[in-house]
Amino acid sequence: MITGIFPSRLKYALMKPIIKNGDKKKIANYRPISLLPSFSKILEKIMYSRLMNYVVTNNILAQEQYSFRPSSSTELASFNFINNILNEFQKKNIVGGIFLDLQKAFDCVNHDILLNKLNSYGVTGGFFKLIKTFLQNRYQRVVLNNNYSNSVSEWGKTTHGVPQGSILGP
Repeated sequence: MITGIFPSRLKYALMKPIIKNGDKKKIANYRPISLLPSFSKILEKIMYSRLMNYVVTNNILAQEQYSFRPSSSTELASFNFINNILNEFQKKNIVGGIFLDLQKAFDCVNHDILLNKLNSYGVTGGFFKLIKTFLQNRYQRVVLNNNYSNSVSEWGKTTHGVPQGSILGP
């Protein structure tokens, strides 16, 4: 990590499709989980701790950002959301809402946009290079298990998205 280069050998993931819900015959009903090397997760945890410390110290995230934050939860987000609506109703104000469902959000992350965003928040130098090399030149292959054997695809390079099942992904 001192060099700012994430080790290449730790960037290979086995993808295991896990059924979310619905018809098992429809591929859209599966969520890909990345099985990553254990040592990769240790390095990611260190990187995550440093990044979160930087984000908290510099007050980068908005208070309304509930996901993937310490001392926060979807329950707290729901409570605050409903509480705000009820407060506005009591004031006789009109309340409207726009809801977005970002399907496959983990799979759609553009690395260049993410890196530019991190850079705009002041993430620079060796740590920026470490995150950049964490995202670049990643490989994955799909492993399907059935009762009798495993089916394994060829290795494929990923050009966007973050590994689901990783610590840094969220």
